[in-house]
Amino acid sequence: MTDEKYLELVPKRICESEINDSLVTILYIKKPTFIEKMFFRKLINKPHKIDLDEIGSFIWEEINASISVKEIIKLAKEKFDEKIEPAENRVVQFIRQMHSTKLIMLFEKQVSDK
Repeated sequence: MTDEKYLELVPKRICESEINDSLVTILYIKKPTFIEKMFFRKLINKPHKIDLDEIGSFIWEEINASISVKEIIKLAKEKFDEKIEPAENRVVQFIRQMHSTKLIMLFEKQVSDK
């Protein structure tokens, strides 16, 4: 999928997270491998953690199934200015990684009939 296509999509979180000192930690259950099922049964349902930095935490908090990736980029530019440049590439890459690891879902933006 091209970056332009990602800009119009709306992301939605599908796993839990917690906030400590304004930084987000994503909690998720990983699908166990055959070896893990056989030898590490006690660890199968233990949540894995991903600690996000300041920019990742901001983007994660904006993922709420109501605004598009393009709008998240605009908000990130307003908050971080030069620190996030190139903003579009960084945000799209973050969204791609979260989507490929099944931590978020992506939807096409719904247009209201008014």
